Amino acid sequence: MEMSAQLHTEQVLDGRRTARADVTVGAGLRQRGASGVTIQLLDLSINGFRAATHLELEAGTDVWLRLPGLESLHARVIWMRGHLLGGEFVRPLHPAVLDMIVAKGRR
Repeated sequence: MEMSAQLHTEQVLDGRRTARADVTVGAGLRQRGASGVTIQLLDLSINGFRAATHLELEAGTDVWLRLPGLESLHARVIWMRGHLLGGEFVRPLHPAVLDMIVAKGRR
């Protein structure tokens, strides 16, 4: 599995700044009661992610994101635009988990 990453910051509407990593990571995604599918993770932060997928999901849909080497992470679809999905984690990632994924992408 090929991975690459680059860190940058993103201005959030409420004025907070959060680290976001542009990544190229194969991951899994599944809805409640459905089989998982392979997606391409495009960016990742402690609060959420953007991914390319063939699925068509509605905002508010519960999903589980499976990142390499981690347990599935509960998230909700925030938006869909064409084949791109924006998701928000129900519980934010620990910063060390984000750092680990970015570090793997730099190898």
